[in-house]
Amino acid sequence: MSTDNKIDRKEAIKRAGLLLGGVVFAPNILGVLNGCTATPGDWTPTLFSNDQARLVTALADVILPADDSPAASEVGVPQFIETMVDEVYSEVQQREFLEGLDKFADDYRADIQAEFFDGDDTEKYDFTYHQNLLAVEEDPARNPFILTFKELTLLGYFTSEAGATEVLRYEKVPGAYEGCIPYEDVGKTWATS
Repeated sequence: MSTDNKIDRKEAIKRAGLLLGGVVFAPNILGVLNGCTATPGDWTPTLFSNDQARLVTALADVILPADDSPAASEVGVPQFIETMVDEVYSEVQQREFLEGLDKFADDYRADIQAEFFDGDDTEKYDFTYHQNLLAVEEDPARNPFILTFKELTLLGYFTSEAGATEVLRYEKVPGAYEGCIPYEDVGKTWATS
């Protein structure tokens, strides 16, 4: 696959935010409302195997790599994903997520002949992009693994301190309410405290 159709990170985040507007998987909203946020630091996986944890870390960094903002793994997104799956998802949802994670790893291994977390950045991006295209073509009511994973990655990133304060526009005590401002004048989407 070609990387000619890549868009920059900020545009991808803006588009993802628009797409996720009203389509967030219900358990993910419940987890965030219960205070689950991404926090950086050392992580010892409890639900995921070591290989699954390495895959989650690598895949989150493909979705939100480091640029002028920290990568997903740097702000604690992999830990956030494990916490959400372990503490918020039902047993059926946990099983489906873990099966989806293992299938993603198996498909990459069969296609590229390597482990995803050891793969070349371009190959990882192309494979993930292709998986996303396949998921969009499938039945949207099924909530394919890659879309659930992307949603968890974005939720984890933007509930982290770095995501809310460095990527989103943040003011601890914002000024007066101005309800009708063109998006271009604002510059970034607002974070809430």
